[in-house]
Amino acid sequence: MTNRERFCRVFDFQKADRPPRWEAVAFWQETTQEWVQAGTFPNGADPMAHYEFELRPTVTGGLGLTSMALSGPPVGTRVVEDEGRTQVIEDDLGFVRRVRTDGPSMPQFLRFPVESRADWERKIKPRLDPAAHDRSILDREVAALPPGEHPIGFWAVGLYAFWRNFWGEEKLAFAFYDVPDVLHEMAAAWLRMHCECSPPIFERVRVDWTLFHEDMACKGGPLIGPKMFRQFMMPYYRDLFAHLRRCGQSRFVVDSDGYNGAVFDCFVELGVRALYPFEVAAGNDTFEIRRQYPEVLIWGGIDKRVLLKGKEAVRREVMDKVPALWEKGGFIPSIDHAVPPCPQANFEYFLELVRGLF
Repeated sequence: MTNRERFCRVFDFQKADRPPRWEAVAFWQETTQEWVQAGTFPNGADPMAHYEFELRPTVTGGLGLTSMALSGPPVGTRVVEDEGRTQVIEDDLGFVRRVRTDGPSMPQFLRFPVESRADWERKIKPRLDPAAHDRSILDREVAALPPGEHPIGFWAVGLYAFWRNFWGEEKLAFAFYDVPDVLHEMAAAWLRMHCECSPPIFERVRVDWTLFHEDMACKGGPLIGPKMFRQFMMPYYRDLFAHLRRCGQSRFVVDSDGYNGAVFDCFVELGVRALYPFEVAAGNDTFEIRRQYPEVLIWGGIDKRVLLKGKEAVRREVMDKVPALWEKGGFIPSIDHAVPPCPQANFEYFLELVRGLF
């Protein structure tokens, strides 16, 4: 089988010789740094290539993954405070964040650009114009696609993530009650950008799956409840999915950390057919999910924490889950997010076990 055939068959719950070799989403930079310092990993090597992960090329057309490209003048940034190991950065839209200077990390968000209707209308709305969208982004992405038969994904920013990027989680929670009309207006702009700017993607690229980045849940549950989801999100997602189906798409994936249980029914009702990474620490039980949603692809679900505990814990996690879930179909075994700093031998043992099963 080609990589593309294998992925499509696994996604569609058809028989395949083995899962795609996508056993991890990514690696923390600190992880490979520790291995390099130990002298057991080549300095400068890409761990995905080093461990022979299969390619999963993607295009966004400027519509994702974590944010949507804005038209208009480039958004400049400046350092407003240098704190040594961290800096406070502000951009022209009013976004303020604290970032580490000694390595990658999630930034600390101090201020978001939208706090009112006036902010939305003045700062953001004029920059979401399909006619002015930067089409050169797609040109560059198409030119960078690797040769060969690989599954190609279209990655877009999800609606909740779109709102949150401008409001921040706390102010967004109030906005649903204080300025619901603004959120509906923003959702309509999100929908319009996708519907008017995505057709060139499908005309130029054979897209096999579509992913929406949401990250809309934590350990305690989703950041929006099903009632609000149905009122604010479902109408726009329904229209967008109808558009994407007309463009030949049917394999819809949601990327969200945490436990999405209370709203996952809504996504499934819309036609979402996969979720990842199914973080175990957040309470995702892969067997219970398979029982409740037998038609949904499980991508992930291998507890990253076992990589810190030793080979016996790794063996139990793999052998307890992978054979049984693979037998039921629709399963891509993977660490349930980026590989954290851990003994290299444990990670390599994990790969050896999973790949040895097929």
